[in-house]
Amino acid sequence: MFTTQVYLYKQKHQVVLRDTTQALTSMRYNPVYAKNLKLHKGTDNVLVFTFVNQDQKPVNNSTATFTFRLINREGNDLILAKTMTAIDATKGTASVTVTEQNLDAVDIQKAHYSIERSLSTSDLNDAVFVDDHLGGRGVVEILDSIMPEHTESQTVTIPDFLDSEGETTHYSSEWQGTNDLQTLQYKLNAFTGNIQVEGATSDDELWYNLGSEVSLSSSSSTGYINISGYHPYLRLRIEETSGSVSELKVR
Repeated sequence: MFTTQVYLYKQKHQVVLRDTTQALTSMRYNPVYAKNLKLHKGTDNVLVFTFVNQDQKPVNNSTATFTFRLINREGNDLILAKTMTAIDATKGTASVTVTEQNLDAVDIQKAHYSIERSLSTSDLNDAVFVDDHLGGRGVVEILDSIMPEHTESQTVTIPDFLDSEGETTHYSSEWQGTNDLQTLQYKLNAFTGNIQVEGATSDDELWYNLGSEVSLSSSSSTGYINISGYHPYLRLRIEETSGSVSELKVR
């Protein structure tokens, strides 16, 4: 039996809060670079941060509120801003959850993040640094690795039933097969008749039936046909008694 080891863990990152009391005057702790964050579309992402000072000691954040911001790749658009949740304020740990819904409309990209601290004991709002260059902005990779990448549906041309008087058999426009599995969606308008997917090895070869014929009676529903295997050319044969097919899409 073949086994694969997988991991369940939260992303943990250490960031620097400069001491503002003048107790520490030198930058003893110099993180050379900031590790990239990773956010996965299609799932919730929990990020855990530990806030340390220049001496690499945890900062007591009992009087602090932190705001996590996600900024687009170009740096000219704020994707989201969320208040972080304290895990153990005395030990300088806090988290933020970027939900599946937060990333639904966000493109895959190398974006940026920043964290700002607000103190309840003063009017001070200061930046959290991610590297030894006093960088207030880190890199976050937004990935589509959990769920399949969304593919836009292709519209298939429908024959004009009204202009085909006397003809009961019609054919949709052809489309090229690109995957081992495709789904055809059809919408009907009081349709009575038969629908059959056909395939061919070239656009001038003999067409062959794929799967079973779908028979319908006075249907105004939306239906789906799964097409298995690779077929270079595809089309839909429509044998209509009455009504029409109002829309065809394939993906």
